[in-house]
Amino acid sequence: MMTIRVHHPDQLAWRKIGDIPMGWMRDHIDATELEGQLSFHEAGDEKTMQLMEMRLNPQTLIAPHAHDEDEIFYVAEGSLHWQDKSLAAGGSIYIPAGVTYSFRTGDAPARLLNFRARADHSFRPAALVG
Repeated sequence: MMTIRVHHPDQLAWRKIGDIPMGWMRDHIDATELEGQLSFHEAGDEKTMQLMEMRLNPQTLIAPHAHDEDEIFYVAEGSLHWQDKSLAAGGSIYIPAGVTYSFRTGDAPARLLNFRARADHSFRPAALVG
């Protein structure tokens, strides 16, 4: 039987991204991203959805990479910028599995929600995607 889970904002477990053990991946993540924070509203598993929230500083670079699952970013605060495009708070972007992407936050702090259909901790840096 499934249980309804409620996640109050003051009960989230926030972690500095740079404090998370990540082994070889650390070499492929920009130093500005390591200064950000993340928390899982729902960690998910092989059958259930994952929801992660990120708090990023101004001008944070998310280096080029891909994941094994489709994902949606919702910009709750701040903005995202890539190529010649930008996305303001209230907007969202869908990224299919396997598609390499990168973005930078704008001049203000950003708060992003990241949705995936199931838990996905895959990380394929652009340098290794082929």
